[in-house]
Amino acid sequence: MYPYPHFDRAHQEGRSGSITVSGEHTVYVNPDQAILSIGIVTKNENLEVAQKENNRISNRVIQSLMNNNVEKKDIQTSTYQIFPQYNYEDGKQVFSGYEVRHVLRVTVENIDSIGSIIDDAVKSGANRVENIQFINSSPEKTYRKALTAAYQKALEKALTLSNKSGQQLDPHPKSIIEHAGTPLVPLAPTAFVKAAEESTNLQPGQIGVTATVTAEFRTY
Repeated sequence: MYPYPHFDRAHQEGRSGSITVSGEHTVYVNPDQAILSIGIVTKNENLEVAQKENNRISNRVIQSLMNNNVEKKDIQTSTYQIFPQYNYEDGKQVFSGYEVRHVLRVTVENIDSIGSIIDDAVKSGANRVENIQFINSSPEKTYRKALTAAYQKALEKALTLSNKSGQQLDPHPKSIIEHAGTPLVPLAPTAFVKAAEESTNLQPGQIGVTATVTAEFRTY
């Protein structure tokens, strides 16, 4: 840690300049929530039959989620799609039926229960696990820690450069630029999120939250 220099504004004349430095810091935190994408896919020559079957299985899957203490407000349809299906016979495209795909976006508050939630959903008829994301529910607090440390690193760089160049540093920055990074929301797709393998034996690991700043300091 560098000591803050005594800054004497009475001796600014004739030697003013500036130092521009950047600082970056990553804070690692444990995830405390997860977002699952669980899907139900049904196929039938008759669209109505495929839809009814999908609806029946979807209701069973939703009930299994609720039986695992997932609140109904945390279960949301993210995708509902209908696809015509075709086979190729003798070089010709022949209609074979419909595929109905219903994907549920599930927020899990207790990440230790993810394995059993997926197992029970599959037993209830779910046949797709499209994505698993581990997140931290307080990204703003973590980001502020990273931002503070990033600025401190920038200041230390400026102190090093001013000391080595025989200049006096004004510790009050002329400007600070916070570089655009990961959105500060729990559903962020990059820094606040770590994808897991599609398995019931899941390892959430840690989430790295990175902040970067550029600061300009006056020197005399």
